[in-house]
Amino acid sequence: MGRPSSKNAILDAAEAIVLESGAAHLTLDAVAERSTISKGGLIYHFPTKEALLEAMIGRLMERHEQLRDQARRELAPEPSNELLVEIRMLQKLSEADYHLSASLLAVTANQPELAKAFHEKYRRRFHDEIMNQERFERSAILLFAAVGLHFHDMFNMSLLNDEQRGMLYAALLRLARGGDAL
Repeated sequence: MGRPSSKNAILDAAEAIVLESGAAHLTLDAVAERSTISKGGLIYHFPTKEALLEAMIGRLMERHEQLRDQARRELAPEPSNELLVEIRMLQKLSEADYHLSASLLAVTANQPELAKAFHEKYRRRFHDEIMNQERFERSAILLFAAVGLHFHDMFNMSLLNDEQRGMLYAALLRLARGGDAL
């Protein structure tokens, strides 16, 4: 297997710093040191910390899309249902993604323009792909319940054990298919 690209090595280093120390400790100097790439090399790819953060958010969006593709494959041959795909993707997010998402969310709370591309893409997905207009209320309730579970995990609230969490996701998936949850 080949050596990872400089860009990926930089993003890997930045994610490691955020996961270990939080986004407040993310500096270009720290990333250059961690990635063993010169600061000039880092600045070539990411001229500012904001550019690096935007790339990190973009990479996280790519991971989410990969999980959606995986969910679509797992749900086949069921008829296409992007609400099911989104609920399954939220269920599959890894613990590392939760911590990274939480850290990036903290950054974007102070710099909302960094997440503009994420917000626009998700807004379009929500309205054009996920929401079933015939059953808007049901679809919205199910999606926001899954997003709530995601934030519960992302913020490490620990109100549910793994079994309970799995049961809730299973119920949401049954409801998204049109069945009864209980």
